[in-house]
This record gives sequence, C-alpha cells and structure tokens, in this order.
Amino acid sequence: MQALTILAPTGVDERSHEETAQLQQVQVAIDATPLSVDHPLCLDFLQDLSKRLLSAANAKKHPELVALGFWLRRNNLNALFLLYDTSSETNTPIRKPLGLVVHFTPSNVDTMFIYSWVCALLCGNNNIIRVATAKTDLQDTLLATIDELLNTSTYYDIAIRNCFVSYAKDSQVSAMLSRVADARVIWGGDESVTAIRSLDCKPRCRDICFADRYSATLIALNADHSSTQVDDLARKIRKDTEPYHQQACSSPRVMYFIGSSTLLIDLLERLDHIAHGSDDSITRANNQLVNSQLVKSVDSEAKVFAFDNITAAVVKGVSEQMMDWHGGENVFYIRHIEHVDAIYNDAVTKLQTLSYFGVDKEALLKLSSDSSISGIDRIVPVGQALDFSPDWDGYQLREQLTRSVVLR
Repeated sequence: MQALTILAPTGVDERSHEETAQLQQVQVAIDATPLSVDHPLCLDFLQDLSKRLLSAANAKKHPELVALGFWLRRNNLNALFLLYDTSSETNTPIRKPLGLVVHFTPSNVDTMFIYSWVCALLCGNNNIIRVATAKTDLQDTLLATIDELLNTSTYYDIAIRNCFVSYAKDSQVSAMLSRVADARVIWGGDESVTAIRSLDCKPRCRDICFADRYSATLIALNADHSSTQVDDLARKIRKDTEPYHQQACSSPRVMYFIGSSTLLIDLLERLDHIAHGSDDSITRANNQLVNSQLVKSVDSEAKVFAFDNITAAVVKGVSEQMMDWHGGENVFYIRHIEHVDAIYNDAVTKLQTLSYFGVDKEALLKLSSDSSISGIDRIVPVGQALDFSPDWDGYQLREQLTRSVVLR
C-alpha cells in the first residue's frame, strides 16, 4: 500500500505518526467485526459530536458546521432514520451491516461526505473515509473535532472501526480499498466516479454514486404576496445557495419563475441585498462575467442582470452544456414559464432537487410522476434544499447500507 495519512483518529496507536502504524490502523478497521445497526454507542457518539460542534468557538465560524451540529441532534436523527427495530419477530426482516464501507469524498463541498458517513455508521458499518487533499479551515475544524472525540476512551470501539485518511489522488490505495470494500460511497464528478467504479471490487460490493447533478427552484409569485413574504422567500433562497458557494449538488442554480418581470426583478434585488458582505472568492465578479458571456454565446437573446453580488441570466432554455459552465458563486439561470409543465422542455436528466414556492402540490406530483422525467429525485420547499436525509439522490441509504435477513 502506498503512503497515506490518518487524519482521525490519531491517538489509537501511540506510534500513529509512523507509516507502518498507520497502515496497521487501517487494517484493523478493515478486519474488525462491525457493530450492530443503531448501536447505542454510535448514537451517543453522534450526540457528543453535535454538542461539540454547537459549542466550539472554531465551529461557530462556519455556518455549515453549526447546521451539521443541529442535524446530529438525537431527536432529529430519530425522526430522520426511524431507527430500526432489530427484534426477530416473525416476518420482520433483521437488519445487519454490510461490513466495510469506503467513502470517496468530494473536493468542492467540505462537509457533505460526513452525512453519508453518519448513515453508514448508524447502519453499524466499519468505515474508511478518503478525504480530499485540498484542505480548508472548515474541513480542518471538523476533522479536529471528530479526532478529539474519537481519541477519548469512551469511543474506542468506534475509533478502531473508522478511519479518516488522506492520500494522493493517483495513489494505488484506492484500488486496495476497493478490493476489500463491501460498499463504496463515491462523491465527485462523472469522470471521478467512473474512475473509482472501474477499480476491481468484490462481486457483491454495492456502489452508491453521487455524480454530477444540479438543482433548481420553482417560484410562483403574484401581486397577492406581501413584501414580508418576498423577503422571507429571498432569505430561504439564500439559505439554499450560500453554503459551499452554490457548489453543492442540491443548491439551486436554475430558477423557474412564474410571474411578471417586475416581480422577478424585485425578488432578485432583495436576494442581492441579502448576499451583501458574504464570504465570496476574490474572482467572483470575473467568474460571473465569464459565465454570462458563455451563456450569451449560445443564447443571443439571453438577458443578463448583473447586480452587486449576484448575476441572473434570463434564458429561453437550460442545456447540460450551460450547466457544465455554471461555476456557482451566485449565478442564476432564470427561465420564465407560464405553468409547471414547461419544465418538461429542458434537459432535466441531471436535475436532482427541485425546491418550490407558491406552487400547487398536485402540479408537482403530476410532474414528478411523469415517466418521461428521468431526473428530479427530491422535491422540497424553498429553504430546505440542503437538508440532508437518508433518502438522497434517489437512494434510500438505510436500505443500501444494510442487508436484510428474512425469517419465514
């Protein structure tokens, strides 16, 4: 195995700084007997992690970590996961962990991989998480918090079964880990996902792939909506787009808008005002300009509104090429439509989450039920696009990360 660095837990072996010890630590995680599904120790660990994220000064500097801390609260996990009854009543399937889950994480979204790890952990699996080598303060803070907790004697049984590691992208470690994995959770672009899936694995290894996707929001505004309602709507759109600089697959990049141009401009102006003072990159304005010019090159009639903080391009259609050009950073492709059915006209194969406001749920049900729509895996109210759940990207993770034993 080529060199790797263990980021957490770092204190399981007092020789943990030595390469041989690190490789041995990974091997222990591979070989250890998994814990049971919904093991009480895992629930206690996640509750303590929640408390530390909500109280640590460094964590409070990052809204994403505060959101993660709230998400990890026991009541929320209980509500989301509907913790399995592992009794062996007749005709009730017994849920068991798969074994070893290897996670290949994305480089553009610092915390998203934690959510799939939590799912795998609650399912009783051992986990090896390959963390992207591009470090950020947010990532360092999160891993330091996890490391500190895993290094306590209370959570030794979790520490020996879970390793957060880092190694070069061209390393052979990925191939080795793939050969021993019972499941691979693969985050990344289409090319990265394909590259990992091409590596040899066990015949029954399950691949859960989170590849290139984009999301949209569907807004219907009319004169009956009050100024307060529009302000609240703008804040919720901002909530869905500010974390990760709009790079998360579930952050809306397209806005389907039903209503007058006057109402649209009013909403965009409010959204621009809310975005003032955000922690954007120094190249944001230039990237927005380049994105707009590329859109104009394929849609000469596109109308671009460059505000102080956001840029909106009103286009006649949304193509996968345009989505490939989209680099986040407060850029919205706007499609004026008269009714929900107009979404059919766009290439929506890669559309993951559709958030909505002011739209009748019956229309959304009809849209999502249409067999010709190959995209759209989630439909949620505006403001909830980034709320992770075990039903994600078309996968039911609790089912995918466990196996069912049926007694007849």
